[in-house]
Amino acid sequence: PLDQHLKDTSFVIKMLYNHWLDDGQRNLIENSLSGGNTNPVDLVKFIALTHDIGKIAASFCARKSFNESARDLDELVVQKIVNSGFPELLDYTDENARYTKHALASQAVLSEFGVNEDVSSIVGAHHGKPCDFRNDASKNLKAYKSNYFTKDNSEELKEKWMKIYKELLDWALISNNYDNVKDLPSIKQNAQVILCGLLIMADWIASNENYFPLISIYEDTVEDEGSRYKNGWKAWRKSNNWTPALNLDIDSIFPDRFHFMKSPRDAQYKFAKVIDECYNPGIFIFEAPMGLGKTEAALVGAEIMASKLGKSGIFFGLPTQATSNGIFPRLYDWLEKVADENGENLSVHLSHGKSALNDKYQSLARNIDIDGGTNVYVNEWFGGRKTTALDDFVVGTVDQLLMMGLKQKHLMLRHLGFSKKVVIIDEVHSYDVFSSSYLFTVVNWLSSYNVPVIILSATLPYNKREDLIKSYIRGKGLNYDKVKKDNVDFKTDTYPLITYTDGEEIKQFSDFKSEKGKDVDIILKDSNSLDSLISNLAVNKGIIGIIVNTVGKAQEISKNLSEKFGEENIFLLHSRFIDTERANKEEELISYIGKNAQRPEFKIIVGTQVMEQSLDIDFDVLISDLAPMDLLIQRIGRLHRHERDNRPKEFKDPTLYILGTNEDLEFEKGSSTVYGEYLLARTQYYLPKKINLPNDISPLVQKVYSDSNLDFKTEELNEKYIEFKNKYSAKIKNKKKKAKNYMVGSPKILKMRFGSNSLIGWLKSSQIEENLNTEERVAAQVRDIEETIEVIAVKKIGSGYGFIDGNKDISREIGDADIAKKLAKNTLRLPLALSRPYNIEKTIQDLESFNLKYLPNWQDENWLKGSLGIIFDENNEFILQDYKLKYDDKYGLLYERL
Repeated sequence: PLDQHLKDTSFVIKMLYNHWLDDGQRNLIENSLSGGNTNPVDLVKFIALTHDIGKIAASFCARKSFNESARDLDELVVQKIVNSGFPELLDYTDENARYTKHALASQAVLSEFGVNEDVSSIVGAHHGKPCDFRNDASKNLKAYKSNYFTKDNSEELKEKWMKIYKELLDWALISNNYDNVKDLPSIKQNAQVILCGLLIMADWIASNENYFPLISIYEDTVEDEGSRYKNGWKAWRKSNNWTPALNLDIDSIFPDRFHFMKSPRDAQYKFAKVIDECYNPGIFIFEAPMGLGKTEAALVGAEIMASKLGKSGIFFGLPTQATSNGIFPRLYDWLEKVADENGENLSVHLSHGKSALNDKYQSLARNIDIDGGTNVYVNEWFGGRKTTALDDFVVGTVDQLLMMGLKQKHLMLRHLGFSKKVVIIDEVHSYDVFSSSYLFTVVNWLSSYNVPVIILSATLPYNKREDLIKSYIRGKGLNYDKVKKDNVDFKTDTYPLITYTDGEEIKQFSDFKSEKGKDVDIILKDSNSLDSLISNLAVNKGIIGIIVNTVGKAQEISKNLSEKFGEENIFLLHSRFIDTERANKEEELISYIGKNAQRPEFKIIVGTQVMEQSLDIDFDVLISDLAPMDLLIQRIGRLHRHERDNRPKEFKDPTLYILGTNEDLEFEKGSSTVYGEYLLARTQYYLPKKINLPNDISPLVQKVYSDSNLDFKTEELNEKYIEFKNKYSAKIKNKKKKAKNYMVGSPKILKMRFGSNSLIGWLKSSQIEENLNTEERVAAQVRDIEETIEVIAVKKIGSGYGFIDGNKDISREIGDADIAKKLAKNTLRLPLALSRPYNIEKTIQDLESFNLKYLPNWQDENWLKGSLGIIFDENNEFILQDYKLKYDDKYGLLYERL
C-alpha cells in the first residue's frame, strides 16, 4: 500500500541521514536551511512521506501493469479503491495518462497546497529529472485535471480527491512537527541536490523487495513494522561509515600503511604536514616529479583531510581503465590496513566500463567474513552504473567524477556519492581542454559541498593551476579577487610545489629539499635518419626505447627493425592489441625492464603514448617523436628511471633523441593531427640541449603553455606560427563551447533576487540516457575524443571459432559463464577510419548484421549481451566495409583499404 511504502521510505531516509551520511554532509544540510522548522531530520522524513503523493492521482491508480499476466491484479487494485468510496475511477479514461508522471504529479499537488519550490522541486525530481520550467507542474494539473481527479470539469470530484491529497499532506506535516506548509524551510540549491539524491536512494532501497517485502493484496497493513524496518535496514547496510583516526602521527603512518616504506620521503612528509596544519583544508594541487610516491602521499593526505572535515570515503580517479586497474591493488592494500586498524567493514568499488572483467576486483568476497577474513569487500547494491558513486571507496576512471558536471538523469546520486568523499585526481596534465572544462565545473560543485580535493600532476601549466583554485574558491560563493593570497605566484616555476586553499585563503608551499637532479642530453634528429641512428645505438646493445605518436608508425618501425635485428630483439606495444594481449604484453615488458627485472643484453622497445605513464619501465636510451613539452617530460620519466650498475657504459649519460622537429615548422602529419602544430612549434622553440629532471620540469612546461610571443627567423615563419596560434585558439574556444552544451551550471548557493534557487531547470536540455546505452558512451560525453567501435575478436576454428591465441573451438561453450567472461575480455578497438561520423552507423549496421547471422547466441549470455564480435578467418583477416583488417600477434591490428 502507498502509505506503507511512504513509511518505509521515511524510515530508510532517516537512517541514511543519521547513519550513512557523514558529518560533513549533515553539516552542509543543516547550515543550508533557513526559515520555519530547520530540523533536517523532520525535513527528510517529510519529503519521504510526500514523495509519492502523486500516486493518489487517478492516472496512477488506474495504471495498467506492463506484464499482461498481472492484469487481474490491476482489476483487484482498482476495485479496492472503488469499494473505498471512489466509484468514479471506473469511468476514468487514460488517454492522457502518459502526460502526468507521478513524480510531476507529486510536485503539482504539493505546489497547489503552497509547499515552497525548494521542497516541491526535490519531490518532483525524485525520478531523476526536475522540471525544466517553473510552471510545468502547475500547468500539468490545470491541463490534465482528469489525471488527478478522474474528470476534467467536476469541482465536486476535485474537492473529493483534493481532500485525500490533503489528508496525506497533513499526516506528513504533523508527523514531522510542522504546523502548516509555511513551517517548511528554504534550502540552498547544493543541499537540495544532496537531499534529492538521498530521497532517490531511500526510495530505491525501500522499493527493493529483498529488503522490504510486498504484502498480499488482501492485506492493508504490515503486522510488525518494527521488525520490518530492522530487518530491511540490516539486509541493506553491510558496512560501517569510515571514521578516520584523529591526530595521525605523520612520521609513523607511512610505514604503517605501506609495507615497502621505512620512512616517507621529504616531499611526501611535507605534503602530509601542510594538510595537517590546515584549519579547513580545501583543494591541494601537488606538482612533483614522476616516481616520487605521490599516490602514497595523497592517501595519507586524504586520511588527514577526512578526519578534519568528517568525510567517510575516498574517490581515486585516473585517466584510463588501465591506470585505474593498476592503482586498484595498491588502494586495496591501503584500505585493508585502515579497516583492520579501526575494526571496520569497508566497501570498495572499481568503477569503469570493464570493472567486471578485473580479476582482482571480482575475487573480493561478496559477503563479510565475520570469522576473521578481510574487512574490505564489495557490496553488490552499489554495483549499478548509477549507484557505484555512492559507495564509500571508489577507484575509477576520472570520467566517473567528470560526469558530475554532465546533465543526465539521476545526476543527484552522483553528487550525493562524491559529496561524502575526499577526491583524489591523478595525472591531471593528461586532461585536454574539453575534459578540463568539466573538471573546473566539478571542482566548483565539490567546493560547494566542502569536499576536499587533491590534484596530482608531474607537469601542470600555470593557467590550469590557477583555474582549479579559482573554481574551488568560487564554489564557496567567494569573490576570487578579494580572497587572501599573500605571496602566491601562480606563474611560478618553483618545483615541487603545493598550491592550496585553507578556508578562505590561498597559499603555496615550496620548501622542499633541493635535488641535484638528472641531466638528460637532448639531441634533435631528422626522422629520415632513424635507421642509421638505431644502427649506431644498437652496436652498444642495451635497452633502446622508441616512442612515436601514432600506431601505424610504431607498427612500421617495428617491422623494419624486426627484419634488420631479428623479431626476438624487437618488442611492440600500442593500443591496437586485443585487451588481454595488451595486458600480457605490459606484464612481459615489465619483466624485461621493470624495477627488479632480469634485463636482456639487448632489446628495442617500440611503442606509442601507452608507454608515457603508469608503466614502471627503464630505458637505457630513448628516441621520441616530437610531442608537447609536458608529454615529452613524461616520456623522459622512463629513461634511466632506476639506479643500475650494469648499464652499457656508452649509455651512462641519459640521452633523448627527438624526431620530427623542423626549422620550417612543417611537422609530420600524424603528430600534427594528434597534438596540433601550435604546441609542437612552441615545444620545439623552447627545447634546450639539456633537461634537468626534476628542476627543469616546471620552467619548461610554463614556457610552452604561456601566452608569450615567439620570434622566428623569418617573417614567413612568424606568419605560419600566428596561423597555428589562431587555429589553436579557435579549437580551444570551440571545445569550451561544446563542453557547455550539456554541462550543469555553477551551484546557486547565494540568495538570488530573481529566478529560482530550486532544482527547476537544473537539468534542462539534459542528455537523456536512453540514447546512451552503455557506461562508456555516457562517459564519452565528458571526453572530446572521436568515437571508436569496440568489438570482441575471435578467430575461425573448423566450423566454429575460438580465442585468437588458442586452437580450441569454443562456439558451443558460450553458455559456460567462465568461457563467456573470458571471451568478453578479448576486446579490440577498430581503426578510426571505420568510425568517422560519415560511416560509423554503416559500420555498426554491418557488424550487427554479421553478429545476427554468425554470433546470435551471444545476446543470450550476460557477459556478452550488447557486444559485437568479429571472426577473423584462417589468415587472421576480416573484411569490413572497404577495409581488410588483419590481426597479428606481434604487430596488433593492421588494416588497409581495398
